Amino acid sequence: MPLSAVSVRFAAVLALALTVWSLLPPPAMARDPLWYELPWDARMGLSWFKERAERGDVEAMYRMGLLYETSVSGTRSLEKAFTWYRRAAEAGHARAQFKLGTFHQTGAIGKVDMLAAARWYAAAAEQGVARAVHNLGVLTERGLGRQKDPARAAALYRQAARAGVDEAWMSLGLLYAAGTGVKQDLVEAYALISRAASAGVPGAAGSIERLAKRMTEPQQARARTRAKALAAVE
Repeated sequence: MPLSAVSVRFAAVLALALTVWSLLPPPAMARDPLWYELPWDARMGLSWFKERAERGDVEAMYRMGLLYETSVSGTRSLEKAFTWYRRAAEAGHARAQFKLGTFHQTGAIGKVDMLAAARWYAAAAEQGVARAVHNLGVLTERGLGRQKDPARAAALYRQAARAGVDEAWMSLGLLYAAGTGVKQDLVEAYALISRAASAGVPGAAGSIERLAKRMTEPQQARARTRAKALAAVE
């Protein structure tokens, strides 16, 4: 390859490297520990993502919401985070739909709206967001924002548990312990809650102790065997 061609190619690579370097935030902007946990492209800051979001980049809209919510940008604003999450959610972004559901459920910007929470969780759940499935189960079990249906809630908890949401094992176990939405089964309840306890779900260990007091020794033995089988479920 001619020397001139090599020089041109080297100059182009160098220019690209300098452009990327110039977009990185100075050390003073990177003091928030969350900054280091983001992928490199998320470290570009608000202006970098805003430009792309305004052009219709849905992922950039979601990132804008995330930056405002987590304060990685240095300026935390839940109102602005909500606005960007809503734009991304309305454009079909699954994680933004989940985020919007949590904002409505918790009243993060001042108003609890369970109807809206259920609607956005359902949208995210349809796209495979496991935590949205679990949260939708909670609302369904309690009749918040949708018709109360413990049997449907049990199905949602089972789906979320199999998708990796540890809290869902406990939620399902408690239904079996109470016989709500499913036939009461203390052995199954013990096993399911044990699965949650092994994952460190708060309150699971205490629930097992209380449940054990209601069971016979043979039941506890069967429950432990069942729990070992569930422990192998990924």
